[in-house]
Amino acid sequence: MHHTPVRTCVGCRRKDDQTALLRVVAVPDGSATGWLIVPDRRRRRQGRGASVHPAPECLQTAIARRAFGRALRLPAGSQVDTAPVQEWLQQQT
Repeated sequence: MHHTPVRTCVGCRRKDDQTALLRVVAVPDGSATGWLIVPDRRRRRQGRGASVHPAPECLQTAIARRAFGRALRLPAGSQVDTAPVQEWLQQQT
């Protein structure tokens, strides 16, 4: 029997199989304090990742809770842009 890793969604805080969640990573946006949160469907990008259900309500909850900055351990006061994840999510529906 093959074990599937379990991750916690940063939006709804429910645990789920890694395959059911979207991994996201933070990449610098070029400004001093800005970060882009980008989807990592293949789970291969470098850096610390966070997991979120690929659902608008989980993404909106994570944004409202400012969960990405904490989960990705970004410096305090960082500006987080989740537009790439929101665009990816819209393309999936």
